[in-house]
Amino acid sequence: MADVLDRLKAALADQYRIERELGSGGMATVYLAQDLKRDRQVALKVMRLELAASLGPERSV
Repeated sequence: MADVLDRLKAALADQYRIERELGSGGMATVYLAQDLKRDRQVALKVMRLELAASLGPERSV
């Protein structure tokens, strides 16, 4: 799971600084992050990879 978080941090590094996981469920994980452009805290909901792959690209954006 750390590999997924590292990849997520790298992919979003220019827009968000991920601080910590807030929670997770059957479909997604929610992270607390700092929006670097707007200087505010946000929640990022990230769908599980296996679920996103089965639903297709129209649901994973």
